[in-house]
Amino acid sequence: MLKNLFAFYKENAHIILKLFGIKLTFQYPLVNQIEDSCCIPRFERIKEQNTYFPHPVGIVINQFATIGKNCTIYQNVTIGKGKYNEKIKSDVPVIGNNVTIYANSVIIGGVTIGDNSVIGAGSVVLKDVEANSIVAGNPAKFIKYIKR
Repeated sequence: MLKNLFAFYKENAHIILKLFGIKLTFQYPLVNQIEDSCCIPRFERIKEQNTYFPHPVGIVINQFATIGKNCTIYQNVTIGKGKYNEKIKSDVPVIGNNVTIYANSVIIGGVTIGDNSVIGAGSVVLKDVEANSIVAGNPAKFIKYIKR
């Protein structure tokens, strides 16, 4: 019975999603409507930086955050402002070049992520991350340096 239910869902997933008002039309490896599944206000600017979104679902990036070149950002990542204050726009993250941010990570406040760094899955980054390093955990802690 489960096999039949799974087959029905697989064949009719697009109809089921429409019934619930979910509008996703992914075409691997590119996404047609990334704006429908993520909150990235200045998406064109980030795309110009050659940012790669392997699984672009649930990504939220503050409009004032800075993303470097050739970064990789996985699903459900939040890059956001720290304390709420409309007048202060510097309380947002600055992500360096060649940074990889794995799934379900949160980077908030005026932190700087150094070039060539890796943020482990599920990490909460509240402090600066040195270049060429790996951090992980909640709160994120230094794991090791990356040898280049």
